[in-house]
Amino acid sequence: MKSKNAVHAALLTTALIAGTAIPAFASGGTGDGTAADQAVAAVQKATGTTGIAGAGTQSAVMATERGSVTVSTPTSAEKPVSVAASDGSAVTMALPAAVDTAGVTSAAGTTVYPDAAAHVDLAVQATVDGGARALVTLKNAAAPNTQRFDLGLPDGASLVADGDGGYDIVTSAGGAGLVPRGHIDAPWAKDANGDAVPTSNSLDGNTLVQTVETNPDTAYPVVADPHYTWGIITGTVYFNKKETKLLAVGGTVVSWLPNPATKVGGRSLAAIAGGAAAVGKCIKFKVNPSLALLSPAAAINGSGLYSGKAGDGYCK
Repeated sequence: MKSKNAVHAALLTTALIAGTAIPAFASGGTGDGTAADQAVAAVQKATGTTGIAGAGTQSAVMATERGSVTVSTPTSAEKPVSVAASDGSAVTMALPAAVDTAGVTSAAGTTVYPDAAAHVDLAVQATVDGGARALVTLKNAAAPNTQRFDLGLPDGASLVADGDGGYDIVTSAGGAGLVPRGHIDAPWAKDANGDAVPTSNSLDGNTLVQTVETNPDTAYPVVADPHYTWGIITGTVYFNKKETKLLAVGGTVVSWLPNPATKVGGRSLAAIAGGAAAVGKCIKFKVNPSLALLSPAAAINGSGLYSGKAGDGYCK
């Protein structure tokens, strides 16, 4: 796998709000009457409002250590959500809309698309972690339980299951590992009482498919949330056998990694890679940018060896 995009570590440090102002709405945050008010109420009851970025703007720009991440909310339901990195690359997500409903934005920053599909409201939130939520509200039992989100990936990017119900969006670092530059979180869904509703993600090519398992006792409306980021190194970094051997002899293959990510619990990646190479396996580890300034043991969780189908079969 080869990427045409340079890898830039973009560790989230602070968030600032910028962008083009969208049309003003009523003081309550909506301008489409009852349908929009109800759509906003259902979504913000499920998500809260503290994690929403970009109130009153069409784009939220997240300042990062090595650039910016720009989250663009579509003006209507048939246009995609976009999360763009500072190098110009972007990951887009199309909403499961049947009607190109105009977006209506609340005072808190939630953009809703009422009745964008049969028995379904859609919504988008830019989030302060440099990502975007694409929210689906199942308004009643007649709403379809499966929703499809078409993804637009940069050249050289692909999706790898993270083992926890989500997906890493990865690119090759040109011989320096399979690097997660973005992430799709494991999904969640909540009913009208705030209770969790079972839900899961799967992939159909580059289409994310979310299934919500309702039953006759489910209290509607049900809100479900795919959330993703791009341009911020996070998730699990995979190295193949050649890269693992280079690490084992002290190679500088990981010079792009945030300090102190080159050590795990006091052990250097070289030592761990040496053990992996000795048994014909490869090394992997999980980077958590929000912990990057803490101890090495706290900064990285999930380091270890892998082989076989893990990491999309990259250990070869």
